[in-house]
Amino acid sequence: MSEVQAQQPRNCVSCGRSISWDANVCPYCGHDFRAQAYASQPRGETISSGVKILFYLLSFFIPIVGFIIGAIYYTKPEPELKETGKMCLILAVLAIVVSVVCWGGLFGLGLMAM
Repeated sequence: MSEVQAQQPRNCVSCGRSISWDANVCPYCGHDFRAQAYASQPRGETISSGVKILFYLLSFFIPIVGFIIGAIYYTKPEPELKETGKMCLILAVLAIVVSVVCWGGLFGLGLMAM
């Protein structure tokens, strides 16, 4: 905070009275300026449901993409992103298991026919 701001008072947004710059609470009406500071902080990242569906489809049909997306989002701190990352990883593993079972079944049937 500059020296000029510290010397000049500011007006309370609630009651309009003059208060000092370093006041966290208005001494006249009790308006809390700290609550405004916390409310103006940006919220965590979110993913729209359409993008989630796209990620899930990519994870299932292209498992390597699922592993990459899953690793990126699973390491994020927000619970919604962690859940999306976990689901991408699960779908990628599931896609690999399904493809191995299908290919194994096809080769198994081919060997039985001989």
